[in-house]
Amino acid sequence: MNKGYAFGFLVVLLVVVLGFYVAYTGFTSSRDALRSEPTAPVATRVAQASPLPVSPAPTDTSTPFVLPSPIPGITATLTAAVPTATNEPGAPLPTDAPATASAPTEPPLTEPPATAELPTQAPLPTIAPPSNFQFRLEGPPAADSSYPSCCYLYGTVRDASGVPLEGVQVQAFNEWNQLPPAVTKGGGEAGQYNIPIGSDAVTWNLVVVDAAGNRISPQVPVQFDPNVANGYRINWQRTY
Repeated sequence: MNKGYAFGFLVVLLVVVLGFYVAYTGFTSSRDALRSEPTAPVATRVAQASPLPVSPAPTDTSTPFVLPSPIPGITATLTAAVPTATNEPGAPLPTDAPATASAPTEPPLTEPPATAELPTQAPLPTIAPPSNFQFRLEGPPAADSSYPSCCYLYGTVRDASGVPLEGVQVQAFNEWNQLPPAVTKGGGEAGQYNIPIGSDAVTWNLVVVDAAGNRISPQVPVQFDPNVANGYRINWQRTY
């Protein structure tokens, strides 16, 4: 009986050692087979314009290998886990889209804001004497400091050849008062007139008028100041 147990134990031990040997041999063959498989070329990176799509993590696929055993009735099976990448059915392999360099766009040209131009004031029109004026100013008004009494506007009215004219009316007025016309004299004071005015320093205007009171000469302003002179001389001359 002891010999039978010893022989059985030896057989079992031999089977176990043989099983380990077969398993190791199958694992080595499977590893060499995996190394000899061609690997897919890695897609070259064309550009990094867009981020790479994230591929799903590889899953382990178990591949069983059945090993032959020299002892009848004993079969050794070795399972090797081979990682395989899984893709969705029909989905193409992800490729990086080539980066397209966009040309720099220049900012649109903007016109400078238009500056508001201040309107220029048109020059004041000069009023030319109408052609129907019968008299014009012979010379500019002059202050006469030797005039004996205050306060007068005076002068002489002549024709175009310089002859004094009698009976011509000269009228003075300001913004407050209008004085009656003064008539030029005859005789030894032919053509002369004088108009008494107040002693206030104001601006008087003089014109020559006809019998109906119509103006037949341009209007002449005279700035009267009694502190400068008692009288101001204004001479007139007929235009024809």
